[in-house]
Amino acid sequence: MAIHQKAGASFLLAIIFLAPALHAEFSTRSLGVQINMNLDGSANVEEQLYMVVNGTQSRDNYEIWRSAYTNLSTWQQRLNISDLRYHVTWVAASVSDVRITPQALEGCNSFIEICYSKVVLSYKVLAWDQNGSGLVRADSYKPRTTRYSLVPEALSFEQTKSGDLILPKGTTITFTIPQAAQKIYFSSIPSNVADEGQDALKYDSAQNVRYYVGNSRSFIWKGDTLPKFSFTYEVEEPLESEVMEFFATSQSSVIAFLLGPQGTAAMFIVLVAAVSFYYFNRMGKEA
Repeated sequence: MAIHQKAGASFLLAIIFLAPALHAEFSTRSLGVQINMNLDGSANVEEQLYMVVNGTQSRDNYEIWRSAYTNLSTWQQRLNISDLRYHVTWVAASVSDVRITPQALEGCNSFIEICYSKVVLSYKVLAWDQNGSGLVRADSYKPRTTRYSLVPEALSFEQTKSGDLILPKGTTITFTIPQAAQKIYFSSIPSNVADEGQDALKYDSAQNVRYYVGNSRSFIWKGDTLPKFSFTYEVEEPLESEVMEFFATSQSSVIAFLLGPQGTAAMFIVLVAAVSFYYFNRMGKEA
């Protein structure tokens, strides 16, 4: 009996002394991914990773690192948090202008030795290109109108074989699209427009879909499974843009022609014609 009591006491002591080691120095509290779509199909992304900092040493290290490191790879190694990464994967989309900004510690509790902080990762996703790279696929299927379709594979979240997108608990993803967007379709109702009801949806019998016709242009999905996730919208350019593009193209074509070999010959003929006209006109007046 005494042996069992000593063994039990030793086990409890081990748990007490090893308890701090069972907690990660840095751990995810929540994650917010904000994707702002531009008119050309490119996007500005800002990811906000809220985290818990455990222990005095971790807190001191974090403050030192804030002043010393400014690149993503180093912060990934230091924090060892899997959520600190591109959630628009560079494998499927071209990423540029990367910036990482660790925020100051806050809400520190000296008794339990924890603090909270936030790391902001921002970057730009280039527009859809001919190589099939981009966050949204652009399809100009009729004059002045482009349909943008989300490429689910470009999002770095778990996905099932059937196309379900799985957002972990505590994760929020927000899409903000241009104000001029029309025919907005999503397969899963965003949490921020769920209360708008059926009045915000309009059935299109030709396409057999319900488009969102409300006023919101920012859509939020929170940690959940989004079945066969799909998100599309269309942007129609104003008629004035088409007219201006026509004249700009015509002007470029004329300049290119005049600067080319045929343009030189044409200018020479015009010059000869002008000189001839002037000469015969003068001769006629003298006669």
